[in-house]
Amino acid sequence: MGAGPGNASRMQLGRGPSCIPSFPRPELMSTILKRPVGRVGMPAQREDALAAREVDSLISKLLDEIKVPYSSLSKAALAQLADLRKVLAADYIESSLPPKPMLKELARIVETEIKSHAALWENLDGTSGMLGHFSRIFGPRELAVRAEPYREGAGLALRGFFCRTRLDEQDKFVIFVNTAHHPGAVAATLGHELGHYIYGSMAGEKAPMTALMEGSFASHLASEDELFADSLVALSAYSHETIRNIGLLTRVRPGSSEELFERIKGAYDLIAQRFSLDLSRAKMAAAWRVRYLTSMTHFFKLRCALYQSAGL
Repeated sequence: MGAGPGNASRMQLGRGPSCIPSFPRPELMSTILKRPVGRVGMPAQREDALAAREVDSLISKLLDEIKVPYSSLSKAALAQLADLRKVLAADYIESSLPPKPMLKELARIVETEIKSHAALWENLDGTSGMLGHFSRIFGPRELAVRAEPYREGAGLALRGFFCRTRLDEQDKFVIFVNTAHHPGAVAATLGHELGHYIYGSMAGEKAPMTALMEGSFASHLASEDELFADSLVALSAYSHETIRNIGLLTRVRPGSSEELFERIKGAYDLIAQRFSLDLSRAKMAAAWRVRYLTSMTHFFKLRCALYQSAGL
């Protein structure tokens, strides 16, 4: 039909419901716009269910890699596995990451101060000169480290902690590290507690006077100071070039488990070589093998988030 003047006139003068566009009511439109959706054509609930299944598939691959049969897991190991599941499913970009300027300053500190004292991560003896150097830079609290194997009481459940105190008429920041753990875990604990020390010098001492490195890694995602401390470990463990070579570990999505498994394995192989870590060893309790795997995955995933969000 031609769109001549006569037709245009009829369209303008038309009456009744047929000539009025049928839009949803405003309150209904608001509901529609707020309704969560996943990928195009897929409801968010279904995508979440598929992603959860993908996380389970990824966990199965990881447990096979470290030779831990799911059917043999103890309650303690299952608790660690629950944390691993949360770490894999979480969106680290949307976590409580510190401000970019603070992260960039931390990255500079890692490159100029932390990595230049690499011996700290391999041998905690004879580090008094280096600790004095850190105290002069990040004081006024004097930094002290106590590194001992601790198996009594809480035993291995205690990885380390920091304490702000006053000794010999001096304000001190004391880090305790349980060296009964694997050297790779000891290095991560020391780096984390050192991160708290540096955070206090940059943002003020907002954290408690004493804090243990316990609980779940997933819980760190809601805490800026914990993520700052973890970021020191992540930046020290994986360089910008390493992340580009291995690839990003992002939130698990449907169909991504095989690719993400290879990236986690690449990160694990790097740490395993550096610290002679073998999580497939039967002599190591399954709960701690899963715990160390969760720790490594958390730090690697955080490093990828720093790469994506702050260009570090």
